[in-house]
Amino acid sequence: MAELDIQQKRSSPWIWWVIGLLILALLLWWFTSMRDRDTAVGENIGAPAPFPMTETGVATTPAGPITDLATLAGATGAGELVGRQVNLNNVPVATVVSDKGFWAGSTSTSGQNVFVVRGNQNASYTAPDGAVNTGRNVNVYGVVRAMPSDMTQQSTEWNLRSTDRERLATRSLYVHADSVRIAR
Repeated sequence: MAELDIQQKRSSPWIWWVIGLLILALLLWWFTSMRDRDTAVGENIGAPAPFPMTETGVATTPAGPITDLATLAGATGAGELVGRQVNLNNVPVATVVSDKGFWAGSTSTSGQNVFVVRGNQNASYTAPDGAVNTGRNVNVYGVVRAMPSDMTQQSTEWNLRSTDRERLATRSLYVHADSVRIAR
């Protein structure tokens, strides 16, 4: 009878290295995602709440975006409006103050205007679809912010004239615009 040489087949060691590396990669991914999550949560500790606070220090939830310019222009105090989103459509530009800001609203009544500051302002004040000029209608998307009591820094950042500083000193809020688009 013929003898058969039977040898035990060895498994390839490289497959275990690949499995080990995959497990190691998954563990590293899990640890870094947990660390990033903890860091993101911890970064907001002590930061101001994005919404107005009640007397007890609890943030109130806004009712929704403000879509009416009269709500902003007629506000006697910043109070409950600070932190609210603003979605104003087809609002006339009353006066362009500088390359950073403009008055939006009726040109005839200064009390019916609200000051808009472009948040993502670069070199020149143009909307992605054209220049923001007096008399044009724009769509403004942003958030309501309280007017600072000391306008020294804003005067420089917003390129304000003295007449605009005086006018803004009587206001309690402004719109920090994330986007200004020419209305069509």
